[in-house]
Amino acid sequence: MRACRLAPARPAHGVLARALLFSAVSAAFASIGGLVAADDEDCARCGWKTPRGRRSAVVRTSGELLAAVGAARAGATILIEDGEYVLPRMVHITAPGVVLRGKSGDRKKVVLRGAGMDERAAGVGISIAASKVVVADLSVGQVGFHGIQVRGELGVEGVAVHGVRVFDCGQQLLKGSVGKNGKYADDGLVACSTFEYRERAPSDYTNGVDVLAGKGWTVRDCVFRNIRGPEARGGAAGPAILFWANSIDTVIERNLVVDCYRGIALGLKPGLSELARDGEKRFDHQRGVVRQNIVVSLDGATDEGIEINGCPDVVVEHNTVFVEGKLPWSIGLRFAPTSGVVRNNLSNRQILLRDGGTARLAANVRGAERTWFVDCAQADLRLRSADLPAVDAAQPIEGLRQDFARRPRATGRAPDAGAHEYRPAR
Repeated sequence: MRACRLAPARPAHGVLARALLFSAVSAAFASIGGLVAADDEDCARCGWKTPRGRRSAVVRTSGELLAAVGAARAGATILIEDGEYVLPRMVHITAPGVVLRGKSGDRKKVVLRGAGMDERAAGVGISIAASKVVVADLSVGQVGFHGIQVRGELGVEGVAVHGVRVFDCGQQLLKGSVGKNGKYADDGLVACSTFEYRERAPSDYTNGVDVLAGKGWTVRDCVFRNIRGPEARGGAAGPAILFWANSIDTVIERNLVVDCYRGIALGLKPGLSELARDGEKRFDHQRGVVRQNIVVSLDGATDEGIEINGCPDVVVEHNTVFVEGKLPWSIGLRFAPTSGVVRNNLSNRQILLRDGGTARLAANVRGAERTWFVDCAQADLRLRSADLPAVDAAQPIEGLRQDFARRPRATGRAPDAGAHEYRPAR
């Protein structure tokens, strides 16, 4: 895999404009049997090129890595040679604009590893305590708390996490934290990365990406696997992707969520967190786009696929949700502040408005069966045939020209419901 750099996006006005901008310029993954994979070797398609810092250092040992990060000045690039790096303590980035990445560009070959999920020697793998930091092309895991922590309580902004694998952490794999000082983690990008447990978390206190009170984040083109708790507790865990505590303008697009206890959540419950942005108690999230994601789990204990809780002005569109869990619904919108548009989704169960949640529902297709998809058990949710109810069933959306796999929308009379546009097998 070639080394890559984040290509800066031009500004857009509003969360919808920003979401369409990312659709136009950001990345597709490499396709493996139709599945999107986070091991994309075509970096340019992911909006990424090699960073060019004013100063750079190449490190080959854990000691050199920690020393280089500790001595880094603003704008420095730290390149990590291939190898496994055992962390005696966390990698703590305090200078703005630092780029920390694997030199080869292959995250499989650069692994930062703590002492284990139940150990505290390296409680956090990578701590980001400065703005405009980039972490790319490496793996980090086996730590007691968070794989990567973005410290919103320090007012950190503009962090990018790209081409990273975060695995087997005691708590959240990526955490956007917050304090009570009115500072927040804003304008983050998490892209083309994988968040996973090889089996499951050691407790129910885990998420893939968990951001409190953040504004303007985008999570796109990532894979989330096995974000679930202990089997003895029914696998209960937090959502694989969670933005709450009055987070604002989140865009969640083209992610694959596989075998996770809960899928994607904007908000949990209004007033739930004393750390909510600006002390907000009416909402737990404001605005947001959840678009062209795939959530699939055949585990009968699974909870909701997509949940919107206490969030006004949300857009949920062109997602495919196939969750064989304990609930009779696949997508839920809850609590009186919740409002928005839910359209062009494909699910195996109903879309439920409850506890005062409202939405305009349009062109959603429910009742999907395993046989509708190429290989549901392997999370390949491409449509199998042209005569399915989802084909040509969606409403056109201005500016949305590509599907989950970055192929053209509306190959027939109209777009198809769900994340994938149907294409005949060759």
